[in-house]
Amino acid sequence: MNLPKQQNFVLRFWSGFGAFWQGFQFMGKHRLWPYVLLPSLLSVVLGLLLLAGVYTGVSEGILQLWHGRGVWAELYETGVSLLAGAIALFATLVIYQFLGSLLIIPFLGPLLAQVEKILHGQAIEVSLFKDFQNAFVGIWIGIRDLFLQIFCLFISLLLGPLQPVLMITVTSHFLGRSSFDFLLEKHTQTLKERQAKTKTWWLEIQGLGLAEFLLLLIPIVGIFVVPASGLVGAALLFYQSSDQHQKTP
Repeated sequence: MNLPKQQNFVLRFWSGFGAFWQGFQFMGKHRLWPYVLLPSLLSVVLGLLLLAGVYTGVSEGILQLWHGRGVWAELYETGVSLLAGAIALFATLVIYQFLGSLLIIPFLGPLLAQVEKILHGQAIEVSLFKDFQNAFVGIWIGIRDLFLQIFCLFISLLLGPLQPVLMITVTSHFLGRSSFDFLLEKHTQTLKERQAKTKTWWLEIQGLGLAEFLLLLIPIVGIFVVPASGLVGAALLFYQSSDQHQKTP
């Protein structure tokens, strides 16, 4: 059973955070970029479409609420643009996490297989039936997580200045877990077992997700790099854990 290397709370979180950057370096060292290009381009397209769509919808909707003239109208339009930008950024992060786990992560399968070959000498294969089963479970988890994040958003409105802290923590968790989920699909037989492993790795997941969240704030670069680096980082944490020398059957 793969277990985290570190037992210290801070070190476990930090190892998860650092794993994201190690994943990026690992891809460069082993020249894995051909396996990254397609999913990363899909990630960029998805992110830009979400950002533009939400921003346009929110700004146009709010602008229709008041039609003024002169200086006040200009100030109103500026305020609406800033508000729409903030809403679009948050909404994009939430919806991107949901759609990315369904539309982008599966295309990273060949990349994960190459990482497994480098670390273990062979890729870990799963049956076609299990692939379909994992796909349906992934859709259910994605929908559930989307509603959980929306619920947390409403709860965070009661926290005042602490709202960003809660939402960054929540969003980071779901980002990190989406990277781990694709990996854990290969190493668990039931959803209950996957949830148990997720709890075991929750500190590393939180650190990995925070690194992903921070990079997603960088336009274009973030959504291009995050899916692949996050997945490889999760794989390095998992396979190089305390029983790294034991191959998973």
